[in-house]
Amino acid sequence: MRILPIALCALLASPALAEDQSSMRFEVRLLGLKAGMIEIAANVTESAYAARTKFRTAGLVGALKRVRADVEVQGRVAGDTLKPQTYSEAIDDGSRVTNVKVRFAPGKPRLISGDTGSSAPPADTSTLTNAIDPLTLLYVALRDQPRDEVCRFEADVFDGHRHAVISLKGRQPNGNTITCNGSYRRVAGYSDSEREKRNVSISVTYVDAGDVMRAERVAFDTKLGPAVMDRR
Repeated sequence: MRILPIALCALLASPALAEDQSSMRFEVRLLGLKAGMIEIAANVTESAYAARTKFRTAGLVGALKRVRADVEVQGRVAGDTLKPQTYSEAIDDGSRVTNVKVRFAPGKPRLISGDTGSSAPPADTSTLTNAIDPLTLLYVALRDQPRDEVCRFEADVFDGHRHAVISLKGRQPNGNTITCNGSYRRVAGYSDSEREKRNVSISVTYVDAGDVMRAERVAFDTKLGPAVMDRR
């Protein structure tokens, strides 16, 4: 499940984007074992946003499988919507290194350099002018939100090769928490083996944090088994 989670750590030190700085830290567990720590961070102004992230495996999972990921995105802000313009990722999964750069605007998103590591035909992006990248997806879905706005998320996601649709619309309130149930649906750019499980279940649980709801847990399936991200 390449698009989720491509992960994260260092906040951009950009004075021009210092108006609203936010960060979120999650511990990632796979099959109950600690897999690493994710810090999702972004700087947002009224007109632009930027984020840069890093991820390293840790614990027993890290001893068995070393994964390194460096990801960043820059884009513009239109009202309450974040629109990516340039996205890049460098991922080393121990057996293959990929360096990808994607341009999202103007027009349809397109791979401008790098090898995505997939032998499958790339997704047709002619209808994806409103698509977002994986990092923008994580930030938008997990940032603090007003109570009446959670569980209203759906987006086309493009990583330079693959097109997926993420939906979080199943609202399940329980006291001071709300769980949004949804799915990650593989649309195009995936191999035959990846398409064997086209839909992957995802849930995000938010807790009341005063004026906003705050994401505390993300649960999803991977090809290795169930994974969770717990806020720290």
